[in-house]
Amino acid sequence: MNRTLTIFRKELIDTLRDRRTIIMMIVVPMLVIPVLMFLAVRFAERQQRKADTKRINVAVIGAEFAPELDSIISGDSLITVVSGVAIEDVERQIRADSIDGAVVIPSTFLDRVNSDRQSAVQLYFRSSRSLNVTERRLREIIDDYDDAIVSRRIAQRNLDEHLFDAIEIVAVDISTMQEVIGKTVGGFLPYMFILFMFMGSMYPGIDLGAGEKERGTLETLLSSPANRLEIVLGKFLVVGLIGISSAAISMIGLYVAVTQIRDIPAEVMAVVADILSIKVVGTILTLLIPLEAFLASVILAISIHSRSFKEAQSSLTPMSFVVIVPVMFGLMPGVELSWQTALIPILNVSLASKDIISGSINPLHLVLAYASLLALASASLWFCVRWFNKESVIFRS
Repeated sequence: MNRTLTIFRKELIDTLRDRRTIIMMIVVPMLVIPVLMFLAVRFAERQQRKADTKRINVAVIGAEFAPELDSIISGDSLITVVSGVAIEDVERQIRADSIDGAVVIPSTFLDRVNSDRQSAVQLYFRSSRSLNVTERRLREIIDDYDDAIVSRRIAQRNLDEHLFDAIEIVAVDISTMQEVIGKTVGGFLPYMFILFMFMGSMYPGIDLGAGEKERGTLETLLSSPANRLEIVLGKFLVVGLIGISSAAISMIGLYVAVTQIRDIPAEVMAVVADILSIKVVGTILTLLIPLEAFLASVILAISIHSRSFKEAQSSLTPMSFVVIVPVMFGLMPGVELSWQTALIPILNVSLASKDIISGSINPLHLVLAYASLLALASASLWFCVRWFNKESVIFRS
């Protein structure tokens, strides 16, 4: 054990001397997350303000059949009514950005409305443009006009306004704000943590295997009194420590980012403080440790097998998909932690983290996720040691 710790200290010192490792482990998680969150929030706010104040061009076809509605649309300060547009040209002009949308009123509109019947109005728009502001703004105007017509009908007949609403739905949402926030963003946070953990592990893992081969220092280490197991464990602990440190620092970066966004309501900030509490963060880290053991073992095994630093990088690139794809499945709606998903590596970490953040974790599912991760970590570490004991792998040329 002393030899393992000696190798661990030696490899850790050598690794931390490399500025690229420090950048990937500390600078990137601490800077990237706050900057990305700040830019995302500000960009969303800017786009929303831009959409809310945008002046749209709308064609009202059949305006003479609903003069009151036409007057309301024309009176909106953010709408310019474009005349002379034929109904057969509406789609073409919207696609060509000549107009943003169109309201088509049938010739029977007034007759049907005045006879207390319903009349259809067609609304043309392009939902993929400008946060769908055209449809939202026109629908709001038409809905208000519809409410006004219905109110007049009720008043003319001296009817109770609740006559047409026999049932009132009173929604009682028993979900806490922590559950709502946890289920909304809880799947995205593990994505960041796992990604930074993998990125933080990859460079030192490549350097401690293929890098040593290129520098010719691996032979010196092999000639030391330490056996192969002790050497592998020392390297493995360094790679694992760097990966976990990257994940932990990314959590700190997330907390810093959230606390610097001033537009977050106080009640939401209180929930965020609970979500990023020591208990929650500590539980997530206990899930990330066995996952990091698996990643570190695989990265180290591939690095040792590679002839050069470049070959190791090329070999590890496809592994990023192995990490990212299960986490992406965890972001999909309806995918929950169960007896089956708790056995799937990486996906179980993503789903368990989401439930931990929302405060709705099933302890039995969590135990099963721990068991599957520990089994996978043990198997991958065993394989890495066996791999390192092969002369054909160590001295592969």
